[in-house]
Amino acid sequence: MQAPETFSILLVDDDCTVVRVLSHILRDFGPLRFATSGRLALKLARDSVPDLLLLDVDMPDMSGFEVCKQFKRDPTLSPVPIIFITSHESPQLEELGMQLGAADFLSKPPHAPLVLARVRIYQRLKLLSETLRSAVKMDFLTGAVTRRQLEKALTQEWLRSQRAATPLTLLLLDIDGFTAYNGEFGEEKGDACLHAVADALRAVGHRPSDVLGRYAGGKFALVLPKTEVLGAGTVAQRAIDAVDALQLFHAAATGKSHITLSIGGACRDPSHSSVADASAKSREPLDGAIPDDLIEAAEQALNRAKLAGGHQAAILEIADLGHSGRQHAQIPAKPQS
Repeated sequence: MQAPETFSILLVDDDCTVVRVLSHILRDFGPLRFATSGRLALKLARDSVPDLLLLDVDMPDMSGFEVCKQFKRDPTLSPVPIIFITSHESPQLEELGMQLGAADFLSKPPHAPLVLARVRIYQRLKLLSETLRSAVKMDFLTGAVTRRQLEKALTQEWLRSQRAATPLTLLLLDIDGFTAYNGEFGEEKGDACLHAVADALRAVGHRPSDVLGRYAGGKFALVLPKTEVLGAGTVAQRAIDAVDALQLFHAAATGKSHITLSIGGACRDPSHSSVADASAKSREPLDGAIPDDLIEAAEQALNRAKLAGGHQAAILEIADLGHSGRQHAQIPAKPQS
């Protein structure tokens, strides 16, 4: 029976018979690699980090304990669980292995059901770990990425935009009167509203490189790589139309009978930059820093859209920030009735 998901295993034993037996037992897992020495094992592991290491204790050139020490000293390899394989049943030996960081022990000759049971435990642990890591990056309510992950994605795309001289747009998408909506209908309906809006926005930012994030409260953000001002305006209008189409009844306080969206966008387009680009370049973020200019411009644009009555979009070019002699590029989306 085929294993349900890929799980890479590295077998290390100088006894080719043991390697053949284990390879047969674990044939449904993959990819499956083997090494007959500790040094080769380290080379293979560094070339491609395995999900699990099955490691013989007694080897001539480098013992399994020495290989284990090398793994635990390497930040890339240290998380890999290690199961020692040995023909010596000794509590002292197991204690030493555990002190070095081993996860488990198996006896020789390998007993197929026991080997499979142990390996499946670590396969399930890997899946659980990946699920937890994914959950940390996601907003549970909406399925969008968290604010922290959004900022990481924005910084990466900003730096990529700088290197490749390609445009980059950030859209801030705010549900008009969401606080009033929560107050009128309660948190349960408010949560359902956020979930529905997030689904609609995901369909708008549908490219693999587009990133939808939960920004704050009833506010989302879309990171749109390789998107200039006109393209940003098109995406913004689609977002407004998509939320309109939900026809989520709203209080009359907003002046609309249903949930609407206001959008502020900021675009960095190297092809439109001149003197302002030199100023912006001096404020390029270091690795891990957040591109504040892009966020500031998007916030300013969102304020403009709100002050103009909401239910529309305004887009600013980042090169225009702080230059009073130049007009901000503004593209209001057509309000829907």
